[in-house]
Amino acid sequence: MELYTVLQKDTYIDSLASLFTMSVLMDCEGIESAYAGMATASGRQTLEELGLADETVRGAGENDFVVAVRAASREAFEAAMAKAQKGGPAPAAQKPAFGTVQDAVRANPRANICSIAVPGEYACEVTKQALELGLHCIVFSSNVPLWQEREMKELAREKGLLCMGPDCGVANINGAAFVLSSINNRGPFGICGASGCGIQHVAAFLHEAGSGVSQTIGTGGNDLKEPVGGISMLMGIDALENDPDTQYLVLISRKPADSVLQALAGRIRLCKKPVVACFMGADRAVVEASGALWAGDLDGCAQQALSLIGKRIDFDSEEALDALARSAIEGMAPQQKYVRGIYCGGTYCDEVMQTMQEAIGGIHSNCPLLPGLRLADSRASVGNTVIDSGEEEFTRGRPHPTLEPSMRLPLIEKEAQDPQTAVILLDFILTPPEHIDPAGVTLRVLTKAMEDARARGGKLAVVCSVLGTDADLQNVTLQRQKLRDAGVYVCRSNRQAGQLAARIIQLKKERDEA
Repeated sequence: MELYTVLQKDTYIDSLASLFTMSVLMDCEGIESAYAGMATASGRQTLEELGLADETVRGAGENDFVVAVRAASREAFEAAMAKAQKGGPAPAAQKPAFGTVQDAVRANPRANICSIAVPGEYACEVTKQALELGLHCIVFSSNVPLWQEREMKELAREKGLLCMGPDCGVANINGAAFVLSSINNRGPFGICGASGCGIQHVAAFLHEAGSGVSQTIGTGGNDLKEPVGGISMLMGIDALENDPDTQYLVLISRKPADSVLQALAGRIRLCKKPVVACFMGADRAVVEASGALWAGDLDGCAQQALSLIGKRIDFDSEEALDALARSAIEGMAPQQKYVRGIYCGGTYCDEVMQTMQEAIGGIHSNCPLLPGLRLADSRASVGNTVIDSGEEEFTRGRPHPTLEPSMRLPLIEKEAQDPQTAVILLDFILTPPEHIDPAGVTLRVLTKAMEDARARGGKLAVVCSVLGTDADLQNVTLQRQKLRDAGVYVCRSNRQAGQLAARIIQLKKERDEA
């Protein structure tokens, strides 16, 4: 494998376009690794760590855009670059329309939202510029210090503007899907959440039930932490309460800091519209005392929301899941004992671990529910394990697995080859910028893994959920059917996938001990 680099001087390409370019390159034949991004100090450091730095990279400036590819040959490299340039926002195909936010606003004076996807070290400065110009901000940039996030959001509050993010991947404003949002029907529900995956989950069930969303406001995952104080969610509640298209509010996050939960409860108590609150792991009594409808998980959140309009979701019964589990263990070898989950969504990863630990005990992870269950090596599973493959140790210098499904294929292959693995557990999260066929890409590995297990005298059960809508480019119905046709157990929701996986492990253990 040889290293090839392309440098574009004084050319800015945003993070989303860079991720897209990396995704296309990594999917090409003969490409071992690839990186595309601005040659900032952290970008150059990442290239060094990935072994993709040469003298061209080391001599690049902060304002330069760099592509580095390790390829089998120059022909493979050039073919991959041609595909990237043809497929979308590739390095040679995209030129910045404006040099600054100010220039963009002068050319588009009616604009009122700015989507920001710059390297994290520049996010605060650019966001402040946009806020000073009177723009609401959707900040996709990540790795922003909490003190800077607080600073950005305090300025937004002073200006009466929403600052969604940093690390905001989901927002749907007046029917326009931003960043990684699924495409949803319009409807009476306004959702504000610190979990993009959680927002997508509830919105998808509302869509499927024939309802929809008025707005979805992503706050970024750190908003409800003590140093930030829930500023964006509190402002989101204000915005949705004043929005004429919103009749009901739905609030979603992992457990907020105690002081932030108290502030949210106080604001909910004053809200003039019905509120459903899913603060996973928070004190139910505090939530219900605020007057909100309490939901302990994402499925319950969607169910509570739909109850407000006289609709409901029909989930699989325990009897149905039990029957599937009994079918799944037929043919498994004695040494097959454990579930191995490889997840894209952090909230889904938390939810499935919480679901399974009730039935099969603690789950090891790179982001565990309890400190004692943290893996010493994120790539070396112990017993029942679920990893978040979207964490930095897997994504540094690489596309997120939600955008590029092939990124987690080596992890799936490794777990499938372990003779102790009984269940491979996965989530699929559809978004407009994602690969057009994430199920098909993953089935290349899953089909072989199931065949290999049979050849070893066992049976590998693959369990998953698929999040999205039939309006998404990938079409959630088609993706689910493709997986089912290949012998994958596709569940109604992520929680039910966890229930099924845990039940398989339980029944297998009972059979082995009988």
